Amino acid sequence: MRLKYIVLLNLCVLGCSPYKAVDVISENYNSRIDYIVLHATSQNFAESLATLTMDSDYPVSSHYLLPRLDDGSYDGNDLAVYRLVPEHERAWHAGRSYWANEDALNDRSIGIEVVNEFACIDHSTITQSPSIDYLDCEFLPYPEHQIELLITLLKDILLRYPDINPIDIVGHADIAPMRKSDPGPYFPWQQLYAAGIGAWYDEETVEKYLDMLGTQIPPTNHLQQALVIMGYPLEENGIFDEETRYALRAFQLHYRPSDYSGKPDIESAAILFALIEKYRDIKMLTFLN
Repeated sequence: MRLKYIVLLNLCVLGCSPYKAVDVISENYNSRIDYIVLHATSQNFAESLATLTMDSDYPVSSHYLLPRLDDGSYDGNDLAVYRLVPEHERAWHAGRSYWANEDALNDRSIGIEVVNEFACIDHSTITQSPSIDYLDCEFLPYPEHQIELLITLLKDILLRYPDINPIDIVGHADIAPMRKSDPGPYFPWQQLYAAGIGAWYDEETVEKYLDMLGTQIPPTNHLQQALVIMGYPLEENGIFDEETRYALRAFQLHYRPSDYSGKPDIESAAILFALIEKYRDIKMLTFLN
């Protein structure tokens, strides 16, 4: 009898309510998660795990951490996904961020850190004159086994959040272009797209816009408007300023990594217009008339 009493008491502690409750599930709600943000750690696995889980003066975290087998600090023969923060909780991974008219993306995103020891030096802290030319980065490739694990994880996440728009699976640079460059030009966005994850352009649509553009790079105000439609944080002022150049650089890192100088060119514009037509359902023909 005493054992039964203890079991019943424990059940009551876990599941009893001090009031009568009736569950009637409303149809008027949606998921808190609208975005997935992909990061590169710039540290090895052991350092990344400590940074993302231990308290500090500047605490950061992510929902997931993905190691790599060629990392000497990773003590394991098999890769594992490290779950650091439950998906329903708010991880601190995005920082000051903006995408598609939304800020504070920590509130509405899942953050995934991928171990990659790239490094960037922002010389603007020395020159006091922020410029894309002073952002010196050494990027590193991603091993195939790590990307395969990432694809498996992303497919699993998307089963729970099927309404995430492919164009809203973004890199840290996309949502914070003035201060971030990860996951960098070696990140295989096109490979993810081939696996059914994220956004990529259609070659035929790009060719259409290349033909329409000819040799004429769109004016700055058109490029700015297109980048804003895409989702980038940018003021539409008609001036090719640092903010515009950083946003264009982030776009190039993601969709045209062969040249991510941040300088406008016809190919970048054609890819940008093609993506907007495909995912934002806006034809950019009016910009070309």
